[in-house]
Amino acid sequence: MKNEYDYLNDVRTDFSKYETMELTDKERREMKNEFKKRKAHFSWRKCSALAACAAAIAIAAQTGFAQNMMERIINVVQTGHNDVVQTDYSEAEETLTQTLKGCIFDKDGNEITSLDGITSYTDLYDASGVRYDEKSIIKLFKDKGLVNDDVDAIIRVGTPKEKGVIPESGNGEEIFTSIEELGSRLNFTLKTPEYMPEGWDFLYCYGFTGDDGVMSGNYAVLVYYDGNEEFYIHERVINDDTRYTASTDETVTEGTVNGCTAAISEHDVMWEQDGVSVDLVSGESDITGDVLLKVANSVR
Repeated sequence: MKNEYDYLNDVRTDFSKYETMELTDKERREMKNEFKKRKAHFSWRKCSALAACAAAIAIAAQTGFAQNMMERIINVVQTGHNDVVQTDYSEAEETLTQTLKGCIFDKDGNEITSLDGITSYTDLYDASGVRYDEKSIIKLFKDKGLVNDDVDAIIRVGTPKEKGVIPESGNGEEIFTSIEELGSRLNFTLKTPEYMPEGWDFLYCYGFTGDDGVMSGNYAVLVYYDGNEEFYIHERVINDDTRYTASTDETVTEGTVNGCTAAISEHDVMWEQDGVSVDLVSGESDITGDVLLKVANSVR
Protein backbone atom coordinates (compact mmCIF):
# COMPACT_ATOMS: atom_id res chain seq x y z
CA MET A 1 0.00 0.00 0.00
CA LYS A 2 1.40 3.38 -1.00
CA ASN A 3 2.13 6.03 1.57
CA GLU A 4 2.16 9.76 0.89
CA TYR A 5 5.83 9.71 -0.20
CA ASP A 6 5.23 7.16 -2.97
CA TYR A 7 3.04 9.65 -4.80
CA LEU A 8 5.94 12.12 -5.08
CA ASN A 9 7.41 10.08 -7.94
CA ASP A 10 4.64 11.53 -10.11
CA VAL A 11 5.68 15.16 -10.31
CA ARG A 12 2.31 16.27 -11.63
CA THR A 13 0.19 14.53 -9.01
CA ASP A 14 -2.61 16.82 -7.80
CA PHE A 15 -2.17 16.70 -4.01
CA SER A 16 -5.19 18.94 -3.45
CA LYS A 17 -7.29 15.78 -3.85
CA TYR A 18 -5.88 14.26 -0.69
CA GLU A 19 -7.30 14.96 2.73
CA THR A 20 -5.29 16.81 5.36
CA MET A 21 -3.74 14.51 7.96
CA GLU A 22 -4.04 15.53 11.59
CA LEU A 23 -0.87 15.27 13.68
CA THR A 24 -0.64 14.16 17.26
CA ASP A 25 0.91 16.57 19.77
CA LYS A 26 4.03 14.42 19.80
CA GLU A 27 4.33 14.55 16.00
CA ARG A 28 3.93 18.33 16.07
CA ARG A 29 6.74 18.70 18.61
CA GLU A 30 9.01 16.41 16.60
CA MET A 31 8.34 18.36 13.40
CA LYS A 32 9.08 21.71 15.05
CA ASN A 33 12.40 20.34 16.30
CA GLU A 34 13.32 18.64 13.04
CA PHE A 35 14.70 21.65 11.19
CA LYS A 36 16.91 22.56 14.11
CA LYS A 37 18.25 19.01 14.21
CA ARG A 38 19.23 19.10 10.55
CA LYS A 39 21.79 21.88 10.85
CA ALA A 40 22.64 23.81 7.70
CA HIS A 41 23.40 27.34 6.57
CA PHE A 42 20.39 29.61 6.16
CA SER A 43 19.11 29.58 2.60
CA TRP A 44 16.00 31.38 1.40
CA ARG A 45 15.67 29.00 -1.54
CA LYS A 46 15.86 26.00 0.75
CA CYS A 47 13.63 27.75 3.26
CA SER A 48 10.92 28.11 0.64
CA ALA A 49 11.22 24.55 -0.61
CA LEU A 50 11.39 23.09 2.88
CA ALA A 51 8.32 25.06 3.83
CA ALA A 52 6.45 23.63 0.89
CA CYS A 53 7.73 20.09 1.33
CA ALA A 54 7.06 20.06 5.05
CA ALA A 55 3.61 21.51 4.57
CA ALA A 56 2.59 19.47 1.56
CA ILE A 57 4.23 16.18 2.45
CA ALA A 58 4.10 16.01 6.22
CA ILE A 59 0.73 17.61 6.89
CA ALA A 60 -0.70 18.21 3.40
CA ALA A 61 -1.28 21.91 4.08
CA GLN A 62 -3.41 23.17 1.20
CA THR A 63 -1.82 26.54 0.44
CA GLY A 64 -1.27 27.72 -3.12
CA PHE A 65 2.44 28.05 -2.39
CA ALA A 66 2.73 24.46 -1.17
CA GLN A 67 0.84 23.10 -4.15
CA ASN A 68 3.00 25.16 -6.50
CA MET A 69 6.18 23.79 -4.97
CA MET A 70 4.89 20.23 -5.06
CA GLU A 71 4.96 20.51 -8.84
CA ARG A 72 8.70 21.25 -8.62
CA ILE A 73 9.58 17.86 -7.12
CA ILE A 74 11.83 16.00 -9.55
CA ASN A 75 12.94 12.89 -7.72
CA VAL A 76 12.65 11.09 -4.39
CA VAL A 77 15.22 8.64 -2.99
CA GLN A 78 14.11 6.51 -0.06
CA THR A 79 16.88 5.20 2.20
CA GLY A 80 14.52 3.12 4.32
CA HIS A 81 12.88 5.20 7.00
CA ASN A 82 13.91 8.55 5.51
CA ASP A 83 13.45 10.29 2.17
CA VAL A 84 15.47 12.84 0.18
CA VAL A 85 13.45 15.02 -2.18
CA GLN A 86 15.11 16.69 -5.17
CA THR A 87 13.25 19.89 -5.99
CA ASP A 88 13.52 22.35 -8.85
CA TYR A 89 14.26 25.61 -7.03
CA SER A 90 14.57 27.65 -10.25
CA GLU A 91 11.17 29.25 -9.71
CA ALA A 92 11.08 28.97 -5.93
CA GLU A 93 12.75 32.33 -5.37
CA GLU A 94 10.41 34.05 -7.82
CA THR A 95 7.43 32.47 -6.10
CA LEU A 96 8.70 33.55 -2.69
CA THR A 97 9.54 37.13 -3.69
CA GLN A 98 6.22 37.56 -5.49
CA THR A 99 4.37 36.30 -2.42
CA LEU A 100 6.29 38.76 -0.24
CA LYS A 101 6.03 41.66 -2.71
CA GLY A 102 5.68 44.95 -0.88
CA CYS A 103 6.73 43.40 2.41
CA ILE A 104 10.52 43.03 2.32
CA PHE A 105 13.04 45.86 1.91
CA ASP A 106 16.72 46.48 2.54
CA LYS A 107 18.04 48.85 5.22
CA ASP A 108 17.93 51.76 2.75
CA GLY A 109 14.24 51.25 1.99
CA ASN A 110 14.71 49.61 -1.40
CA GLU A 111 12.26 46.82 -2.13
CA ILE A 112 13.97 43.43 -2.37
CA THR A 113 13.17 41.63 -5.61
CA SER A 114 15.97 39.05 -5.47
CA LEU A 115 17.12 36.97 -2.53
CA ASP A 116 20.70 36.64 -3.75
CA GLY A 117 23.02 37.64 -0.94
CA ILE A 118 20.31 37.42 1.73
CA THR A 119 21.75 35.19 4.45
CA SER A 120 19.25 35.80 7.24
CA TYR A 121 15.85 37.32 7.89
CA THR A 122 17.73 39.97 9.89
CA ASP A 123 18.79 41.41 6.49
CA LEU A 124 15.14 42.28 5.82
CA TYR A 125 13.07 45.31 6.80
CA ASP A 126 9.39 46.09 6.51
CA ALA A 127 7.90 49.02 4.60
CA SER A 128 8.27 51.24 7.68
CA GLY A 129 12.00 50.55 7.92
CA VAL A 130 11.70 48.23 10.92
CA ARG A 131 14.03 45.25 10.83
CA TYR A 132 12.36 41.86 10.98
CA ASP A 133 13.02 39.75 14.02
CA GLU A 134 12.09 36.10 14.54
CA LYS A 135 8.59 36.85 15.75
CA SER A 136 7.71 39.30 12.99
CA ILE A 137 9.17 37.22 10.13
CA ILE A 138 7.25 34.15 11.30
CA LYS A 139 4.06 36.24 11.44
CA LEU A 140 4.71 37.50 7.90
CA PHE A 141 5.23 33.98 6.56
CA LYS A 142 2.07 32.79 8.30
CA ASP A 143 0.03 35.76 7.06
CA LYS A 144 1.15 35.04 3.50
CA GLY A 145 0.27 31.36 3.79
CA LEU A 146 3.88 30.18 3.40
CA VAL A 147 3.92 28.25 6.66
CA ASN A 148 1.58 27.38 9.48
CA ASP A 149 1.89 26.64 13.19
CA ASP A 150 3.32 23.19 12.52
CA VAL A 151 6.29 24.25 10.41
CA ASP A 152 7.23 27.70 11.71
CA ALA A 153 10.48 26.24 13.07
CA ILE A 154 12.03 26.59 9.59
CA ILE A 155 12.55 30.28 10.28
CA ARG A 156 14.50 29.59 13.43
CA VAL A 157 17.70 28.54 11.67
CA GLY A 158 18.62 32.24 11.73
CA THR A 159 22.15 33.44 11.12
CA PRO A 160 24.89 30.78 10.90
CA LYS A 161 27.21 30.43 13.87
CA GLU A 162 30.80 31.54 13.57
CA LYS A 163 32.80 28.75 11.99
CA GLY A 164 35.60 27.13 13.92
CA VAL A 165 34.30 28.29 17.28
CA ILE A 166 33.09 25.82 19.91
CA PRO A 167 29.80 27.27 21.18
CA GLU A 168 28.48 27.06 24.69
CA SER A 169 25.60 24.75 25.52
CA GLY A 170 22.21 26.39 25.17
CA ASN A 171 19.50 27.17 22.66
CA GLY A 172 18.48 23.53 22.55
CA GLU A 173 22.00 22.12 22.12
CA GLU A 174 24.27 20.39 24.62
CA ILE A 175 27.89 20.77 23.52
CA PHE A 176 30.65 18.18 23.98
CA THR A 177 34.34 18.24 23.08
CA SER A 178 34.59 14.48 23.51
CA ILE A 179 32.91 12.05 21.13
CA GLU A 180 33.08 9.37 23.82
CA GLU A 181 31.26 11.57 26.34
CA LEU A 182 28.45 12.34 23.91
CA GLY A 183 28.28 8.69 22.90
CA SER A 184 27.72 7.63 26.50
CA ARG A 185 24.53 9.73 26.54
CA LEU A 186 22.97 8.30 23.39
CA ASN A 187 20.49 5.52 22.70
CA PHE A 188 22.61 4.23 19.83
CA THR A 189 26.25 3.59 19.00
CA LEU A 190 27.77 6.75 17.57
CA LYS A 191 29.54 6.26 14.24
CA THR A 192 32.70 8.09 13.20
CA PRO A 193 34.74 8.27 9.99
CA GLU A 194 38.03 6.39 9.78
CA TYR A 195 39.06 8.74 6.97
CA MET A 196 39.00 12.52 6.72
CA PRO A 197 41.00 14.50 4.15
CA GLU A 198 44.28 16.02 5.27
CA GLY A 199 43.83 19.13 7.40
CA TRP A 200 40.44 18.17 8.77
CA ASP A 201 40.09 17.60 12.52
CA PHE A 202 37.25 16.93 14.93
CA LEU A 203 36.08 20.19 16.52
CA TYR A 204 33.10 19.39 18.76
CA CYS A 205 29.83 17.48 18.85
CA TYR A 206 26.42 17.99 20.35
CA GLY A 207 23.04 16.55 21.19
CA PHE A 208 19.64 18.23 21.42
CA THR A 209 17.73 19.20 24.53
CA GLY A 210 14.00 19.62 24.99
CA ASP A 211 12.11 22.39 26.71
CA ASP A 212 12.86 20.68 30.01
CA GLY A 213 16.61 20.91 29.37
CA VAL A 214 17.01 17.13 29.15
CA MET A 215 19.09 15.91 26.23
CA SER A 216 17.49 13.43 23.86
CA GLY A 217 19.49 10.27 23.29
CA ASN A 218 18.17 9.91 19.74
CA TYR A 219 20.22 12.55 17.90
CA ALA A 220 23.85 13.64 17.52
CA VAL A 221 25.92 15.95 15.33
CA LEU A 222 29.70 15.76 14.86
CA VAL A 223 31.49 18.87 13.60
CA TYR A 224 34.87 18.83 11.82
CA TYR A 225 36.93 21.87 10.84
CA ASP A 226 39.81 22.54 8.43
CA GLY A 227 40.61 26.11 9.47
CA ASN A 228 38.10 27.63 7.06
CA GLU A 229 34.97 25.54 6.73
CA GLU A 230 32.98 23.07 8.80
CA PHE A 231 31.80 19.56 7.91
CA TYR A 232 28.84 17.92 9.66
CA ILE A 233 27.87 14.34 10.40
CA HIS A 234 24.24 14.04 11.54
CA GLU A 235 23.18 10.82 13.22
CA ARG A 236 19.93 9.57 14.71
CA VAL A 237 18.53 6.31 15.92
CA ILE A 238 16.05 4.83 13.44
CA ASN A 239 12.46 4.61 14.65
CA ASP A 240 9.05 5.96 13.67
CA ASP A 241 9.58 9.12 15.76
CA THR A 242 12.83 10.12 14.04
CA ARG A 243 11.97 9.55 10.37
CA TYR A 244 12.15 12.68 8.20
CA THR A 245 12.22 14.11 4.70
CA ALA A 246 15.11 16.27 3.45
CA SER A 247 14.97 18.67 0.50
CA THR A 248 17.74 19.75 -1.88
CA ASP A 249 18.15 21.45 -5.24
CA GLU A 250 21.17 19.29 -6.08
CA THR A 251 20.81 16.23 -8.29
CA VAL A 252 20.04 13.26 -6.06
CA THR A 253 20.90 9.72 -7.14
CA GLU A 254 20.46 6.38 -5.45
CA GLY A 255 23.67 4.54 -4.66
CA THR A 256 25.26 2.50 -1.90
CA VAL A 257 27.42 3.32 1.11
CA ASN A 258 28.82 0.44 3.14
CA GLY A 259 26.41 -1.83 1.30
CA CYS A 260 23.36 0.24 2.27
CA THR A 261 21.01 2.25 0.05
CA ALA A 262 22.12 5.88 0.00
CA ALA A 263 20.82 9.19 -1.33
CA ILE A 264 23.84 10.88 -2.90
CA SER A 265 24.29 14.47 -4.06
CA GLU A 266 27.34 16.67 -4.54
CA HIS A 267 27.39 17.99 -0.97
CA ASP A 268 25.33 15.44 0.95
CA VAL A 269 25.20 11.68 1.47
CA MET A 270 22.51 10.03 3.59
CA TRP A 271 22.06 6.34 4.40
CA GLU A 272 20.88 4.01 7.18
CA GLN A 273 23.24 1.50 8.76
CA ASP A 274 23.03 -0.73 11.84
CA GLY A 275 19.87 0.97 13.07
CA VAL A 276 21.33 4.45 12.67
CA SER A 277 20.58 7.14 10.08
CA VAL A 278 23.80 8.89 8.99
CA ASP A 279 23.87 12.11 6.98
CA LEU A 280 27.14 13.73 5.85
CA VAL A 281 26.76 17.42 5.02
CA SER A 282 29.76 19.14 3.45
CA GLY A 283 28.25 22.63 3.51
CA GLU A 284 30.60 25.10 1.83
CA SER A 285 33.68 22.88 2.21
CA ASP A 286 35.58 21.20 -0.62
CA ILE A 287 34.62 17.71 0.56
CA THR A 288 32.39 16.82 -2.37
CA GLY A 289 31.87 14.11 -4.95
CA ASP A 290 34.24 11.14 -4.71
CA VAL A 291 35.99 12.54 -1.63
CA LEU A 292 32.66 12.80 0.18
CA LEU A 293 31.86 9.21 -0.75
CA LYS A 294 35.27 8.09 0.51
CA VAL A 295 34.51 9.68 3.88
CA ALA A 296 31.07 8.09 3.91
CA ASN A 297 32.35 4.61 3.17
CA SER A 298 34.86 4.94 6.03
CA VAL A 299 32.15 5.56 8.63
CA ARG A 300 32.06 2.72 11.16
